[in-house]
Amino acid sequence: MPQSALTHVWHITVRTAQMFAATLVAVAVFLRQWLPRRRQPEAGWHALGRALVRLATTLGATFVKVGQIASTRGDLLPRALITELATLQDQVPPFPFAAVRDTIEADLGRPLEAIFAHFDPTPVAAASVAQVHRAVLRASGDVVAVKVRRPDILEKVRLDRSILLFVARLLERLIPSLRLISLEAAMRNFCDAVAEQIHLGREAHNNQRFTANFADDPDVHFPRLYPDGCSDAVLTMEFIDGVRESELEAHRIDVRRVVEAGMRCVCRMIFLHGFVHADLHAGNLRFFPDGRVVLLDLGLTGSLCDEDRLATARTLFAFATGDGPTVARLFFENAPYKRTPDYAAYEREMAELVRSLHQRGLGSMQVTLEIGRIFDILRRHHIQARSHMTMVNLALMTAEGLGKRLAPELSLTDEAIPYLAEALGVAVPDPCARDSRPPTPPR
Repeated sequence: MPQSALTHVWHITVRTAQMFAATLVAVAVFLRQWLPRRRQPEAGWHALGRALVRLATTLGATFVKVGQIASTRGDLLPRALITELATLQDQVPPFPFAAVRDTIEADLGRPLEAIFAHFDPTPVAAASVAQVHRAVLRASGDVVAVKVRRPDILEKVRLDRSILLFVARLLERLIPSLRLISLEAAMRNFCDAVAEQIHLGREAHNNQRFTANFADDPDVHFPRLYPDGCSDAVLTMEFIDGVRESELEAHRIDVRRVVEAGMRCVCRMIFLHGFVHADLHAGNLRFFPDGRVVLLDLGLTGSLCDEDRLATARTLFAFATGDGPTVARLFFENAPYKRTPDYAAYEREMAELVRSLHQRGLGSMQVTLEIGRIFDILRRHHIQARSHMTMVNLALMTAEGLGKRLAPELSLTDEAIPYLAEALGVAVPDPCARDSRPPTPPR
């Protein structure tokens, strides 16, 4: 075996041992904090949250990202658990300023003082992939945010990918039903997205693409870039001194406008552009006093080809308009793997789920929870969903989480219908005529 392969195997072994040791420490943290207060209702959730935060921060970017996604779903997870996981959004321990200086000077080819008139050594935010410092450009005097990649992250993410894909393949072999939810494909897509996020040059490209896509939307903003201060490990951009989600009420910002803009933004990304910000937790959102939404940390994205984008729009349009048989047909037709013993029984079950949701009313529906129920039906009838649905579900999850937290009366389904209709070139259905059979989306 070549020396490089032996080295890689050794690094994987060490990383696996680190994961095992970190898990044992997290279990110990949980038990130490929970046992003395086990009779208090929320004590277990707080203890579990702290243990998971400890585990994620020890293991690094890939695992912090999972915790960040979970922290956006206060409507699904216990508040005590969310409170602890939310610290992963922008309170990851920073790395030393000496490493920041070394990275900037190596990548930009000049001394730090030649580029910046002032550079704050204390980061304003530290996340799983990079940390951000406030600085002043020497050339223009502009106040900027300088994002610097963690020095050890490239190797860690590469090892995490190898380990997680191995675990996914092993689980699919041990539990064959997991193949129906494309566990390995979903894990591969997630690892690919995290690996792409660590290259800040890619984030600069994403910024330019998002800015062009939303040039006609005055309520959605992306930070302006300074190209001379950008590289694969450094990103220099406009400093956004915006309001955080928890401060909206204190600043008297129109919450309904903010939520509508956020939902509109995600729907346009998925159904019209096919280019999606897949990391919209609260730590990556800021708000201006006039109600504009600012999207930060643009490294984790997903792309849908036209075929997948339109298939997703057709499926969710049928779902949103109560057309259960069409939902069943579209999932079946687009499945890469299907061994359905009784299609009629499958269609009846899917149609009944969609019908029951519309009887209860779309306003009370949680889209991502119902998508989970749809996946359960698919699994039981041996139909595999396309792997891109994982990324779509994550984006919808964050949009719906924002709405549930800030404006529970708004329905993501109702907000999405106009963009689904636009993507498919059909008329927006009349909400007063929902009892009649909804239009079937074009094939």
